[in-house]
Amino acid sequence: MKRTLLALVASSALLTSNGQDIAQRARAWLDTLCSPAFHGRGYVNDGDRIASEWIAKKFQQFGLKPVKSEYFQPFQFNVNSFPDSVKASIDGKALRPGHDFLVDAESGKASGSYTLVHITAEDLNGPERKGMTIGVITGKAPCVHWPETRNADSLRLFRQWERDLMHYGPVVKPVKKLTWTVANDALPFPLIEVASDALTDSSSAITISVRNELRVRRGARNVLGMVKGSGKGWIIIGAHYDHLGRMGPDALFPGANDNASGTAMMLSLAEHFGKGKKPKHNLLFAAFAGEEAGLIGSEWCAVDRPIDWKNARLMINLDILGTGDDGIMVVNATAQKKAFDQLVAINGAKGYLKEVKARGPACNSDHCPFVQRGVPSIYIYTLGGVAHYHDVNDRAETLPRTKFADLHALLRDFIRAQK
Repeated sequence: MKRTLLALVASSALLTSNGQDIAQRARAWLDTLCSPAFHGRGYVNDGDRIASEWIAKKFQQFGLKPVKSEYFQPFQFNVNSFPDSVKASIDGKALRPGHDFLVDAESGKASGSYTLVHITAEDLNGPERKGMTIGVITGKAPCVHWPETRNADSLRLFRQWERDLMHYGPVVKPVKKLTWTVANDALPFPLIEVASDALTDSSSAITISVRNELRVRRGARNVLGMVKGSGKGWIIIGAHYDHLGRMGPDALFPGANDNASGTAMMLSLAEHFGKGKKPKHNLLFAAFAGEEAGLIGSEWCAVDRPIDWKNARLMINLDILGTGDDGIMVVNATAQKKAFDQLVAINGAKGYLKEVKARGPACNSDHCPFVQRGVPSIYIYTLGGVAHYHDVNDRAETLPRTKFADLHALLRDFIRAQK
């Protein structure tokens, strides 16, 4: 009995030690991916290319083999970027890029001072009212004030009005939260989104300096590595490594939770299976580029077919895994009930996470192109903790990674349990 107890204590200590090692390595990878040297893994200073080279070296270090002649799967797409300093001031007060204002991802260029003309939805509702408003704002900067709504049709209409106005001059919009994205094209003039407390109904003038660079057919690349198993089936473990990059040199979007965390988890699993016991199924580890620009990298991977998708048993997409206090959500769980039930059973037996929750199908991340081609797929993200998203505050130093090691253990056991 004493030996059994000592063995249990020793086993528990070993698991704790392994978990700490996993968490520490993941922290180091997160810090690297989110460092200024990687430029937000975006399209200014080729941050995404720097990240792809680093991931390929990690694959090689872990013993993963290229699927074809090299680790890279190249493709091209258009992307709008902002390489120079972006400046804005309202009534003479300078605004901080990324903290007080953003330029919309589809923004064109403009430089100078503009009188603000405050308009509402009523000023654009109907051809006659819209024509009158266009006449009033010519040579000025319309400041749009939309009513609060979650109605998808209304939001689409407001967005179309903004894009229409961006053909006549710079547009200004107050927002409660500054959330950036990536665009594949550019309109003639910029849209400046300003944090609500920096812009009021009485604000009268804005001075801006914005220069965009639309990069046509810019090269990007997925990073693919494989671990050969003892069988013929394949499991794909994917995570997008790209993020928003830089809005000029002064606003960096590190993308810690989205998605350095998922990339770190993918790397952690690649290291485990690359250096450890051979898995039953072949494993394809896919680090996707171009996700923030519209799932472009995963779509290209699905089209380019590095393996025969008929042999794919499951695709596991890892995106936003930096917390975990409240467990995980499994997207497409209702369509892949067997896989979901396995996750729940393993978690119940081992007690890794607080809860494994189910969600229906949603085309909201890199699993989508695979689902559309008949590959059984799930998407996992963590719940609880910080909620920074597509902003300058999504930093490695503020990301708790509360349950990273436990989620790693759950995914490791889940992958090995696949028949």
